[in-house]
Amino acid sequence: MERLKAMSLKKSFFTISLLFLLAALLLSIFLFWACAVLVNTIEKPNYVSIEIGKNLDRYEAQYAEQTGGDWRIIVLTVLQMVLPVLFVILSLFLAAVVFYRIKLKSPLAILQSSAERIIQNNLDFTITAESNDELGNLCTAFESMRLELLRNNRELWRQMEERKRLNAAFAHDLRNPVTVLKGSAQILQMGLENGNLTAARERDTVSLIGQYVRRIETYVEAMTGAQKLEEIRCNPIPLEWDVFSLELCESISILGKSAGFAIEFHNSAAKKRVWISKDTVYNVVENLVSNAMRYADKLIRVDLTCEHDQLIVSVTDDGPGFSQKVLSKGAEPFLRDEDTLEQTEHFGMGLYVCRLLCEKHSGLLTLKNTEKGAIATATFSISKP
Repeated sequence: MERLKAMSLKKSFFTISLLFLLAALLLSIFLFWACAVLVNTIEKPNYVSIEIGKNLDRYEAQYAEQTGGDWRIIVLTVLQMVLPVLFVILSLFLAAVVFYRIKLKSPLAILQSSAERIIQNNLDFTITAESNDELGNLCTAFESMRLELLRNNRELWRQMEERKRLNAAFAHDLRNPVTVLKGSAQILQMGLENGNLTAARERDTVSLIGQYVRRIETYVEAMTGAQKLEEIRCNPIPLEWDVFSLELCESISILGKSAGFAIEFHNSAAKKRVWISKDTVYNVVENLVSNAMRYADKLIRVDLTCEHDQLIVSVTDDGPGFSQKVLSKGAEPFLRDEDTLEQTEHFGMGLYVCRLLCEKHSGLLTLKNTEKGAIATATFSISKP
């Protein structure tokens, strides 16, 4: 049986057919011989007197009637002629049945079941080849096709998830610059209406607006060209710390005023030149402050410190603190703290983006609770790359 399974379809078909035809031939020879023996054993009547001179036709009729006309001899003679033909036909039919059961039935059932599963987008199964013939090779080809479809589906799903994360981060991070732009525009409008807008204040506000417009343009270009968040680049440049920290505090103040919070700033860093990716640090600090404004009761505090070639930014609030879910999984995308946060329209991407950008800047993000709230700390390397 195993040898037949290992044969090709053509070879196995001829082998099975030959075996059955050989069996039919042997059986036909045996039955032909048996019928001949039976015919010879049948006793023929002895005619001791036959009138000579009688009509020849009558003699022949008499002889035929009394000898060849025995029904047993007729049946055996017919069987000798008919049975070999029937045996050949039956052997071919049985050969086809055996060939189907041994070589075709199981592989065809496997292929049909596999095709139905693939049509239903169910690829979590395995196609096993039960033989080494053409159908076995077809099963192997089906298995290769299934694996390739599974890989393509997983890759497509991964790309969709990456694009989903990228779009969510894009929409999330655009909110903060837009909020600062709206706040700056309101400051200009209020100054014009009240008549207390000075040239210096106007210049600073317009400069801040231009700075954020350029930042949005850069961010849009970066997000458009990236296929996933991990491809966002971080390019530190040398900056004067006092200028950078002043701009950061001013933009965060505008962000807080838009939400009705007065944010406290504490800058304990010495004046020095630092290597910083400005957009990266802005994104992280704005995300942490925005996250704190969703939880805080009254107080939000931002501490800036430079220690051992690292910039440390701590954002503290007096809210209920992070839940255990956020503390354990806070750096994962699309995570929302539904236990402590009311249903607000946010993407659950802020802390994930912060962690990713900190790592891009050779730093890290840590979250913990305090006695009166929560504190999120981001560190960035400020040494020359």
